[in-house]
Amino acid sequence: MSKEEIARKLAEETGIEVTGRDIEEVISSLLATSHFWEVIQLARLPFRVVAGSINVFARQGWVEITGEGEVILTPAGKDAVAREGIRPRTMYTCPACEGRGVALQELRNLLRKFKEVTAQRPQPIRKYDQGFVTPETTVSRVALMAGRGDLEGKRLLVLGDDDLVGLAAGLSGMPREVAVLEIDERLINFINEVARKENLPVTAERYDFREKLPVEYVGYFDTFITDPPETLEALEICLSRGLNALKGEGCAGYFGLTHAESSYKKWNLLQEMLVSKFKVAITDIIEDFNHYVNWDYLLPSLKSDFPFVKVQPRTNWYRSAMYRIQTLGRGEGIKNEPASCDLYVDEEALPYDEE
Repeated sequence: MSKEEIARKLAEETGIEVTGRDIEEVISSLLATSHFWEVIQLARLPFRVVAGSINVFARQGWVEITGEGEVILTPAGKDAVAREGIRPRTMYTCPACEGRGVALQELRNLLRKFKEVTAQRPQPIRKYDQGFVTPETTVSRVALMAGRGDLEGKRLLVLGDDDLVGLAAGLSGMPREVAVLEIDERLINFINEVARKENLPVTAERYDFREKLPVEYVGYFDTFITDPPETLEALEICLSRGLNALKGEGCAGYFGLTHAESSYKKWNLLQEMLVSKFKVAITDIIEDFNHYVNWDYLLPSLKSDFPFVKVQPRTNWYRSAMYRIQTLGRGEGIKNEPASCDLYVDEEALPYDEE
């Protein structure tokens, strides 16, 4: 089978648009590593596309799965790779900043303090689709916002805070005020307790994205940051809440978007929404900026019979690009109304069993 034939077959099986280039990306990543979770990271494609591709390769006899769940190219697979002229994926990531483009060395004291005060933080639970980033990522977010002029002396809104960005920002001493809107009472209590002990200008309160933004927060902030669920509907709701909170032209918003749960088609539709509907400029997209700590409920909850999926990840495989957007005015699509939707699930989401 050719790359294009595999792509068409996989599109039928997954309901996700797949191209021959996508298949090439999976093969190129398999040439670099036999570990499924590292292939996910390198290929920058939805989980279902990568897992489905490997399953098709196995049926074709191109790969074999070892008892340890490693994915190994067979002689037939190597012949197919040679025919297509595919080469191993090579990454040229800066080891000092892990590709983020910020110098954490300048914030080493903040990183140390952040690790200290968050050592006993609540762990992620599946109910809220949680999974938090590494401390280095959280502090890098602070550095990025500060470097873009979006933090010093500013009012910051954090919409959902598994990652405790609000505390890191408060500990930096840069923002004038930090407000955290979060649905998980455990996190709310933890953030408020640490803020009280450390005398930080940080407050947290309960909020569900599907509710209207509190009226006192509309048009109040200079900057927002969020890590939203990745259905298009949820992205639209979450980002509109953040944009509603901003004062107006020249304000900034930050959010993450993965490849593991978002295809390039979804990226395109989101970007169209941002530019056409929300009237913002996309100023930055920094690939693999956000590195997530592997969460405990991942493997037990995944709905998959593929043996290579059931292997414990040996790297922080789940990553997202960091987007920065800047307001050009107020888009007509920004509304502050209640919304009813299933925030977490579409055909590209990780295939969790139903609870």
